[in-house]
Amino acid sequence: MAKDHCPYYADHEVDIDLDIDIDFNNSEDDDLDFDHEYFARTYRPLSNLPTPPPSSHNSSAAQSPKTALEDGGLLESELLGPAVHLVNLVPPSASLALPSVPLVHEMLTRADLPHDTIALAVCILDSLNSRFSLNWRLVCPLSQWETSTEHSKRHTLPAGPVAGSRLHIDCVNPEVIVLASLIIAVKFLEDCSSPTQYYRSAWGKDMWTSAQINVTERCIMESLGYRILPLWDPQLIGDALSDMERAGRQGIKEEVCCRQRSMSSGKAVFGLGLQLTPVDTPESENGPSCAGRPVNSTMTAFGRRHSPITRDSLHLPPRTKLDKSFESFDAVVGGV
Repeated sequence: MAKDHCPYYADHEVDIDLDIDIDFNNSEDDDLDFDHEYFARTYRPLSNLPTPPPSSHNSSAAQSPKTALEDGGLLESELLGPAVHLVNLVPPSASLALPSVPLVHEMLTRADLPHDTIALAVCILDSLNSRFSLNWRLVCPLSQWETSTEHSKRHTLPAGPVAGSRLHIDCVNPEVIVLASLIIAVKFLEDCSSPTQYYRSAWGKDMWTSAQINVTERCIMESLGYRILPLWDPQLIGDALSDMERAGRQGIKEEVCCRQRSMSSGKAVFGLGLQLTPVDTPESENGPSCAGRPVNSTMTAFGRRHSPITRDSLHLPPRTKLDKSFESFDAVVGGV
């Protein structure tokens, strides 16, 4: 319909606001900032595991895992790069649960290890074969409670026991693989004899049992053929250090980009900014007319201000010829 023949355009001034700000240079800058070499070195193909089911309706935002860089303090930490790189090297087929960068960062902060030791742990994770994930999923204990009586009290039951049939390997946080690689690196370089309970409490904050940590260490060593010395190579350690640094830069770029997009301001415009509700739709008793009939007359006929109903207004509809024919037919039938 042309604008001159439309009563809406004739009576209303149309203000079309198209607030669109497109920066065509952002896509080119993103391509330049993206580190393709680091992506090629750390890319892991998707696993064949099924898609995890949706979370229950009782779950809250506080219970859900944090995003990679949700905590702003990580951006200023020198351990951001190692944490991101270690998380990227966790085999994706090991668990449906995604490893958390903040959790690995806290683990590295508590461990306070030299960068060379962390680099050796990176080389350990990078050298795992394809059979590690399946082997770990089959043999890792599912118990969520420490069976030793060292930290338990007599006549004390667990706060929330879980039935054995309900436990699953995906309930075990996959960060235990990172913890086990760090423990192996420390044991190889420092030749220490600290018990597993120390690493479980000091580094892992009792998130895993000693049996889970020991089994994960054994699976890693079996995957490497019990050979750590070939990984302690200056060239490999140097590459791991550079990869950790590049992972930190890439993580900062992604977080800054996400924050800029979320903080960008603009007007939300639907279509061309035209009114979707028809103009003639009444909103109140004194509002505009509807379909050519005033609202007041409609209220007079059907509302509170109607006239009282009299006897004359209650009458039957006039008879038709069809009704008379039926009466004559009934009379004939009755006479017979």
